[in-house]
Amino acid sequence: MRVEDIVELFREERPRTSSEIRHVWAVFWANFKIFLSYRTWVIMETISTIASVAMYSFMGLQVDSRRVALAGYGEVDWISFALVGVATANYLWMCISRLSHSLQHEVREGTLEPIVASLINMRSYIIGQSIRGFLVSGYFMLGVLLVGVCVLRVPLIISLETTLSFLAVILLMVLSYAGIGIMAAGLILVYKKGDPLTFLFASVTEFLGGVLFPLKYLEVFPGLYAAAMLMPYTYALDAARRILLNGATIFSPMVLWDIAMLVAYSVIFIPIGLRVFRWGVNRIRYEGTVATY
Repeated sequence: MRVEDIVELFREERPRTSSEIRHVWAVFWANFKIFLSYRTWVIMETISTIASVAMYSFMGLQVDSRRVALAGYGEVDWISFALVGVATANYLWMCISRLSHSLQHEVREGTLEPIVASLINMRSYIIGQSIRGFLVSGYFMLGVLLVGVCVLRVPLIISLETTLSFLAVILLMVLSYAGIGIMAAGLILVYKKGDPLTFLFASVTEFLGGVLFPLKYLEVFPGLYAAAMLMPYTYALDAARRILLNGATIFSPMVLWDIAMLVAYSVIFIPIGLRVFRWGVNRIRYEGTVATY
């Protein structure tokens, strides 16, 4: 574009839209195009995803399938049990961490200050970034499941009912943790660092959620078992496994209980997360630290 064209754009008077939907779409599309431009990164992450699934499949050769029956999902092998856990855990971790990483990049590259000073509502910015993160993370989760089903021949129960039920559970899982991710983003705006905390949170979630082992093993440690029962991911993973391993749907009694817990966590955490994020934005505006890192 020529310099004259850029000058003409600034001279032109256009009504600036205040539509929140337009703002959300603009944030999402801009960041999604940035993601598509990093083709090498996408290829390497895809290869890494395939390699991780292969590694877990070889680990399954050392696990007695009879011990997996303790999980309460019937006679399923370990690789089926672990595949659903790995796919959902990676998806949740990427959804939570991607928002904080995006904010850190915005601050480090000096692009957060123009965003804060613009007409874009920060709520619209968070929603747009989150939607981008959900879609990008969904690409890798789908890759894990496809490798498991098509390459490793994992016998997941795939039908229209189970697919729709699984997607509903994943959506509720993300919503139940969205408040925590938004809260972490607000803290990162103020303190500029959040990776160690996010990594610790993801590790604890993966361990206590029972990604690679039945939670029955934790019953001999009452404190750990109680902590596991307080985590939204525990209920999301249980519902996902009942759907993909046993053919349950969102109308099955056990899945309905898990869904009710996820809805409750969503109602509690999302308002808290938005309030903490609003506090973070207001504080960096007041202190004048929007552009500092």
